[in-house]
Amino acid sequence: MIAENSHLSLNPSLKTTTLSSMEPKKAGKISHLETKNTGILQKLIAMGILPGMPVTLLRRSPSYLFEVDQTRYAVDREIANHIYVSY
Repeated sequence: MIAENSHLSLNPSLKTTTLSSMEPKKAGKISHLETKNTGILQKLIAMGILPGMPVTLLRRSPSYLFEVDQTRYAVDREIANHIYVSY
């Protein structure tokens, strides 16, 4: 049986962390989105925030400003906590 929040990594040598824990100017790829809130998940998908997309965190305050596919987004910490990035 697999635990509800288990994750499989194809490259265990990569570090995975939440977008909210990254340092500014750090770049990586979105590894997964993790939330039980379907509203947050639908919002991220509608924004084009999808696993496999390259992401760069530009700023952490006052909101998390990041770039995905040449588009900049600003989200609060609650949303940034659900975006996992590998680098």
